[in-house]
Amino acid sequence: MVIPGTGENARRYRRAAADMGLILTHHHAEPLGAEMFASVYPELEARYSEYPDRFRALWQQGIDAQKGMRVVWNIGFRGQGDRPFWEDDPRYDTPAKRGALISSLIRQQYDLVKQSDPDAVCCTNLYGEVMDLYRQGCLDLPADVIKIWADNGYGRMVSRRQGNDNPRVPALPPEGDGGAHGVYYHASFYDLQAASHITMLPNSAGLVCDELKQALARGAEDYWLVNCSNVKPHLPLLDLIARLWQTGEAEPVGHSVAYAQSYYGAAAGWAVAKCLRHYAGAALAYGPHEDDHAGDQFYNHVPRMLITQFIAGRDRPAESLRWLCGLPALSAQANWCADRYAAACASYDGYLRECEATAAILTGPARTLFQDSLLLQARLYAFWSEGALAVCQALQAGFVGDWARCFYLAGRAKRAYTAADAAMRAREHGKWIDFYANECQTDVKQTAQLCGYLMSFARTLGEGPHFYEWMRAFGDSEAQRRVMLILNTENHPDDDALWRLMEQRWGE
Repeated sequence: MVIPGTGENARRYRRAAADMGLILTHHHAEPLGAEMFASVYPELEARYSEYPDRFRALWQQGIDAQKGMRVVWNIGFRGQGDRPFWEDDPRYDTPAKRGALISSLIRQQYDLVKQSDPDAVCCTNLYGEVMDLYRQGCLDLPADVIKIWADNGYGRMVSRRQGNDNPRVPALPPEGDGGAHGVYYHASFYDLQAASHITMLPNSAGLVCDELKQALARGAEDYWLVNCSNVKPHLPLLDLIARLWQTGEAEPVGHSVAYAQSYYGAAAGWAVAKCLRHYAGAALAYGPHEDDHAGDQFYNHVPRMLITQFIAGRDRPAESLRWLCGLPALSAQANWCADRYAAACASYDGYLRECEATAAILTGPARTLFQDSLLLQARLYAFWSEGALAVCQALQAGFVGDWARCFYLAGRAKRAYTAADAAMRAREHGKWIDFYANECQTDVKQTAQLCGYLMSFARTLGEGPHFYEWMRAFGDSEAQRRVMLILNTENHPDDDALWRLMEQRWGE
């Protein structure tokens, strides 16, 4: 079973998926695989209460387009995109009103599907705000619809964090809740906060086993849909989840050895399995919960939040970071993050050394596979933690008006993130050429670019508007600096060239 894509991609690839023998289903934001109202009618407000016939026509078109394919029909109504519909229609301002509309529309969608195929299988996601409505008794669902429960993106079966709100409501079928149940589980997640997209889940295999075994014990055994992102970086966890689905059992240590021997070869298995098990142990804990471990977005999006707020107004905290550290000043937030990133630097330095030692004893294809997978991920986290710490240190210098040091440290951060991007591209070979070319969700390249913006900002405040002092301080000899002329005899260096001059003086 597969979601062949969302939006245009879903319509482009579903025939190919069906021809491969796969069962189709749909993203919870695209019920019935229908086009989104906002895409078809961009000039109209996406409100069912105003355009019911147009919504129903889109649903019917989605059903008709998939006739003859094997489909598990996802029904529901979240709105346009991955957010609640009432954000676009404030008339639905109570749980009862919201639940009544969703229940009515689910019933209409269900009836449309059953008219086309009386034996059709339908499912609905109890995800985010919809789960809250279900638990409050505000949803009335057809009896044979599979109810899908989701983890929070970090492997724990609780409601996901949305912005700064993190209620962590248990997301498992209540005792005695009959009917069919399923799971939507994230091997990879995307939340612009702390999730993992291009690296493995930073939580332990033991946590995943415990959560999914508990889901099975509660009856969530009819449907599992796994968000696997771009697949390749997440293979160990995907294999573990597959084992749990197939047998209902998996033992983390034994699985790590079996997986490593299967993927890397019997001779490499034990050494690689040890690195696999230590991966989650190296991850930074940023909060009080067992699943509060930082993935790749924590080292990219959090520094970008800090930089953006620093440039926009360093006299107030970053509101977008209240989920992480609800401190009253941006400087305090930067200090808090600096402490965590410093700890991550130490942790990933040790983990990288372990992976490098393992790579040194491997040979042939096993070594290449290890360099492409675990060793690459260890290097990425080492670069990211170094870069994120340098961002915080740059801001700390900026808060006290040391703009030259701010500029230099921002340049160190840019260098680290640029090195991380280069490390990914260096592991492209054969069929994997350009695998990371469109790495645009964590988007390490963008983090490096934003560090460059911080460099320019610091330089403007530190030596603007004429921009000659740092060039003289770091590029001229002592004798040249002692003679002060009010003219330039050389072109101003760009930020990167100026940073290289500073690195000659201040670099380790």
